[in-house]
Amino acid sequence: MLTAKQNNQLVDLTQIPKKELAQLKLSSNYECPYCGSPVIFKQGPKRRAHFSHIAPCDYDSHTHESEAHQLSKLVLSQWLINQGATSVQLEYRLSAVNRIADIYFEWNQQKYVFEIQKSLMTPELFEQRNKDYCQSGIQVIWIFIRDIQERSHTYLLNQVMRLQKGNRLIHFNVLTETLTFFDHLVWLNQKEVEGTIESIPLKFLSLDQLLFPPQAYKQKRLSEWLAIKKEFRCQKYAGYQRKEYALLRMCAPFLINLSLLPSVVGWPIEEVAYEKPLFIWQAYVVLCIMSNYEEHEVFTLSEIRQKLRLHYRLKESQHTWLALKKYLELLSMFGMIREQFGYYEYIKKPHLYLQLEPYLIEDEQLGQLWLQQKN
Repeated sequence: MLTAKQNNQLVDLTQIPKKELAQLKLSSNYECPYCGSPVIFKQGPKRRAHFSHIAPCDYDSHTHESEAHQLSKLVLSQWLINQGATSVQLEYRLSAVNRIADIYFEWNQQKYVFEIQKSLMTPELFEQRNKDYCQSGIQVIWIFIRDIQERSHTYLLNQVMRLQKGNRLIHFNVLTETLTFFDHLVWLNQKEVEGTIESIPLKFLSLDQLLFPPQAYKQKRLSEWLAIKKEFRCQKYAGYQRKEYALLRMCAPFLINLSLLPSVVGWPIEEVAYEKPLFIWQAYVVLCIMSNYEEHEVFTLSEIRQKLRLHYRLKESQHTWLALKKYLELLSMFGMIREQFGYYEYIKKPHLYLQLEPYLIEDEQLGQLWLQQKN
């Protein structure tokens, strides 16, 4: 443990020069910032200087924090003070729910906490923390600090950031003191996203920019999205060929594989519909319609949703209904189905080619319709 409290002041070992660390042995009355129990300062030839509990810490939220975590808290707390936030506190204790927030502050009469997360936790624990803060009348802002990887058109996110699926993501690089915001995300698979991504140095950022996401959606250029579709058709489909057995069985009667999915598959829907990649869950929807209905038969959104859940075991998200409805609207615009009086009519089977090149041409043609829908 690299921090402790002494006389209500935070002692941070990462901010103390090595030559001055020995003086800490002469002091006492150190307390754990999490549980308030006594701790002692230790320093030796094999282990770095740290604080250690005399008795085990039983506070649920207490974990060993990295230097990046400690430094991030100090930098962000000072930034909040400079922004004019009030009641800024590090290691804020919520005894009612047995939680300790990394940073607590108040802004415009609203209570907030920053939770700075680097290590992986279970989805259940992540949801429980959100629930605990909500019950306490506090809005939690998650800030992730583990490395992320930028690609040509997309970002590869780390495991802990994926816990915030379906919501805005905030990443902090403590070395450059830069915040990166991920808004209007489209999840291509369990790790990779595209969307509106903006990096802002902390010194140029206002607190309102951090707390209130922009509503306007800046559409990705068609050429960039076509490059994402082409990459799936030419490379990434192969990884799913080895595990999407149910989808491959649906493809077999139509003599196609995942690289030759119809062009109506693979268009961006912001909401997460199922715990499947974008191209895969949309393929399930299209092939489900083609397999279960004849042309000019009608069906409802609820029927399709039930078939996907019961017959093909697709695990839903909290936004399934909305995402599925948006995708059916796209299929209507692409001419595969027609919406009328709450029902959908299957009016035309999408083109099924045997070669890749015609699909790349048709992708671009449907892309023009997709842009019209956005405009």
